[in-house]
Amino acid sequence: MTGVKVTESSMAVSSNGTEVTTFLVEPDDAVALMVLGHGSGTPAHYPLMVEMAEALADQRIATFRYNYPYSEGMTAYDPNKIDTLDVLLATTRSARAAAGSLSLDLPLFLGGRSMSSQVVSLAMSQEHWSDIHGVALYVFPMRWQVLLEDTVGHLPQVPAPMLFVQGGRDEEYANVQELQTVLDNLDGRASLHVVEGADHDYDLPPESGRTGSDALKEVASVTAKWVQKTLR
Repeated sequence: MTGVKVTESSMAVSSNGTEVTTFLVEPDDAVALMVLGHGSGTPAHYPLMVEMAEALADQRIATFRYNYPYSEGMTAYDPNKIDTLDVLLATTRSARAAAGSLSLDLPLFLGGRSMSSQVVSLAMSQEHWSDIHGVALYVFPMRWQVLLEDTVGHLPQVPAPMLFVQGGRDEEYANVQELQTVLDNLDGRASLHVVEGADHDYDLPPESGRTGSDALKEVASVTAKWVQKTLR
């Protein structure tokens, strides 16, 4: 990677015109652009999402991160303030449109961490966007039913390849064996990678000899290989 350009801007959410902050992280040698949604308590401006975007940039993947209306300016997490599912979906549609209008001439992917992995996969299952080459789902919270009672029921309707990158130590939100059983029924459109020992934030225990930054590098490397395979 020879250099990275970071552009902070804003976009209007299509459902109500609310302005939210966006961040375009563009490496000079980018091979793809990922529209990347955040977890329920980790807005686009939080360190975890910043570090995730940096790790992906190191792997030549540009990212377009965005906040939701409820997370704009968030300083403390309040689960009671999460936007309705309709607003979350509308924000995802707006982000996809905004990223597509950047004229970067890069293949477009959708990505989401935790809560956003449910939202972006649901949006793709409804919209069937033909310009989306794949959907990357980071720490997909199969057991988190705040937005969806059936968190996996829409996955068979996602028409694009899917990559799931889970933490091996994330039992509260997902069991990798249960998730793998679901993915096995998706006609080969989904693949699963487990970061051994990682929790829901991709943090690793001290005894592992690795750090959360190491885990994010693994996440980004796996994503880059999947992107390359998808684009062949």
